[in-house]
Amino acid sequence: MKKLLSLLLAILLCAAVFTACSGNDNGADTTEAESTTEAESTTEETPVLSADPVRVMTLKGPTGMGMAKLMSDSAADGTALNYEFTVAGAPDEFVGDIIQGNFELAAVPTNLAATLYAKTEGAVSVVAVNTLGVLYVLENGSSVNSIEDLQGKTVYSSGKGAVPEYALNYILEAFGVECEVIYESEHDVVVSDLISGKAHIAILPEPKVTAALKNKEAPEGLRIALDLNTLWEQACEKKGDSGVLYMGCIIVNNAWAESHPAELKAFLSEYADSVDFINTDETAPKLIVEAGIIPAEPIAKAALPNSNIVCITGEEMNEGLRGFLQVLHGYNPASVGGALPADGFYYTAD
Repeated sequence: MKKLLSLLLAILLCAAVFTACSGNDNGADTTEAESTTEAESTTEETPVLSADPVRVMTLKGPTGMGMAKLMSDSAADGTALNYEFTVAGAPDEFVGDIIQGNFELAAVPTNLAATLYAKTEGAVSVVAVNTLGVLYVLENGSSVNSIEDLQGKTVYSSGKGAVPEYALNYILEAFGVECEVIYESEHDVVVSDLISGKAHIAILPEPKVTAALKNKEAPEGLRIALDLNTLWEQACEKKGDSGVLYMGCIIVNNAWAESHPAELKAFLSEYADSVDFINTDETAPKLIVEAGIIPAEPIAKAALPNSNIVCITGEEMNEGLRGFLQVLHGYNPASVGGALPADGFYYTAD
């Protein structure tokens, strides 16, 4: 009888041990499964970015200034993407490359972006506005203190057939002002006109405004007389139109954007950080010069506050840019490619 009881106790003990061991194994399996799920989830949230070159084309002047920190970081291998930058003096230097798709991203004037959308049959989209108004009236004297003071006067400018001409015409019409406008072929020619005394009143964008004011041969009375950016907003208020002068933007090759959404998101994040740095850090002028965007630090430093460098995306960009392009289209449909761009022009992230 004792032997039988001992045998039964032994069987029960083994069963208890087996059950406990089985329970521990199940717990381990569950923990392992949960860990695997968490690891997979983490992998999905942090995609591996492509190491392929991301070709970025940008311009000298304000349209390219926000890119300077990103260019510096890229040169030091401190960016998430493998960038290849090209800096041009004028948009027409790389329009052919954009049309042929030889880029992933480019910083261009907003009206050119709309024109390229038409020429490429929707192959590009705008992903960010990067430059607001940079136009100013300079005068050698003190007679111009309001837009009405331009009545009957002669004004020199550049940018015929582009935003400077359309913006000026819009403002003059809104305020009922008539003046003679003589258009030169380049900004530098207008600067020379001011320095030589040929022009007493002129319209220039930054950083050419600063270049004229800091020129050693500039007349003593040369000054910024009017801010066309503020006047644009006032003119828009009078006419009930868009109140923002959107002059520069970033466009993306849509084929690349569709196949590289994570890379585009990474660029926009890094570009926004670069813009913030350029607007706030005292070393920004040095980086702008090193990037080949502006030739001298004193000019970059003085021009930066009036260059209105921004990074506007999403609905704010879409709404403001639509309004601005509508104004340009109203003056000359050819300025935006013949017709207002369709909704596909305005990039919206998933």
